[in-house]
Amino acid sequence: MKNLTEMTDEELAMAYINGSNAAFDLLLQRTKNGVFSYILVIVHNEEVANDIFQETYIKAIAYMQKGRYSATGKFSAWLIRIAHNVIMDAYRRQKHIYTVDQGEY
Repeated sequence: MKNLTEMTDEELAMAYINGSNAAFDLLLQRTKNGVFSYILVIVHNEEVANDIFQETYIKAIAYMQKGRYSATGKFSAWLIRIAHNVIMDAYRRQKHIYTVDQGEY
């Protein structure tokens, strides 16, 4: 078996699914800067970016634990897609907060 540091991101994800928490730690270390940067560029707010970043990884962990990840593509692209969806969900929630019923005049 390969040393964790020699594994690709996809191999690390599969190792995590198979029970290696150390594999996820390394995967997080490798991907966190790119994912956070992507989120921050879109939302322009560090506090919001931190929240979305955390939600992204929570969802990724849940998906992997449910067997909803397959190593058919790049792990980082899969993670960015999750981040994008979390951002869109956040914008939808925010839109509902600021929606005002104009009623009839």
